[in-house]
Amino acid sequence: MASEKATSAKEKGNEAFKAGDYPTAIGHYTSAILADNSDHTFYLNRAFAYLKLGKNEDAERDSTKVLTLSPNNVKALFRRAQARQALRNFEGSREDLSRALQLEPSNTSVKNELDGVDKAIQMEQVKQRKSMPKRRRVPIDIIELDTEQPTQQHTSSKEVKDEAFIQPVSSRNLKPDNKETTRETPSRPMSQTFAEASQARESTRGGRVSGGIFRPSGNHTIVTRSPGAQQATPTPNKIDKFATPGPSMTLFDFTKAWDSLETDDARWKLICVIPPLSLPTLFQASLEPDLLKSILHTFQGVLNQDPTARSSVRGYLSALLRVQRFGTVLLFMDKQERQLLEHLRREVESS
Repeated sequence: MASEKATSAKEKGNEAFKAGDYPTAIGHYTSAILADNSDHTFYLNRAFAYLKLGKNEDAERDSTKVLTLSPNNVKALFRRAQARQALRNFEGSREDLSRALQLEPSNTSVKNELDGVDKAIQMEQVKQRKSMPKRRRVPIDIIELDTEQPTQQHTSSKEVKDEAFIQPVSSRNLKPDNKETTRETPSRPMSQTFAEASQARESTRGGRVSGGIFRPSGNHTIVTRSPGAQQATPTPNKIDKFATPGPSMTLFDFTKAWDSLETDDARWKLICVIPPLSLPTLFQASLEPDLLKSILHTFQGVLNQDPTARSSVRGYLSALLRVQRFGTVLLFMDKQERQLLEHLRREVESS
């Protein structure tokens, strides 16, 4: 039999579930499980709440836990089948529904759900048939070669033709010319200093070639570098010490930016960059209790400074309640932080 603490948490979860507050219901059901993990009804109720929020993986996991504690539980089979169907595991869903129908043959809900799964399986099979490429058979004719005829005459005549065809050809004269060509180098007077030698070398070298334009016609344009020209050094762009991330920021970017800000006003501006409906996607299942506490205190500070922001805070607070495992995060918060959450909910709902 469940303990008083577990039973009380379950009743609170049922009240929250009836009110449509599924995240809070999940938190109470989790408290009941922590108090007594041998009662399968706690897992069953939490699986139902997970289904309401579209958290099908969690619902499937809790339903499987129920079946380990109560193997013939029809409700657990039915809810796991629903979760698997949402995850497109139609074969697994059909398995659960068939088993549930064996246990309760007159259950209309199970029959209707099974019909829907069968139709989904048929549609998947039709799609697979349409996507399969058609194979065409190509006829192959086998021709037998007569290998008994002599080929010696053909080979010899081919070799004679090859010898007559292949001749050494050279694009230059193979006989070296005996005349030696000598190149006269202009004589330069000896420089007295290093500077004079450098100037003399530059004067004989002429303009340095930097590049040019080469055309197929042969009319090339050569660009020379003037001696006094200096390369322009690009000025580095100024980088701000802190840039506010955009709507496509990651949780790492958000946390880093949040920790670098100190005032409620600055943190509220950072939150307003993100649309409220994007908060569950941003946090997913990685919301930490410390970050949640800080966000709640920021909401309170904003409402104290600007009561007209009640509507905006309500939108972000509602989105936070839909973050994955929000009820589990509440378990790691103290009593004062939970009271702050309830106070914020009452304040934003009041008109």
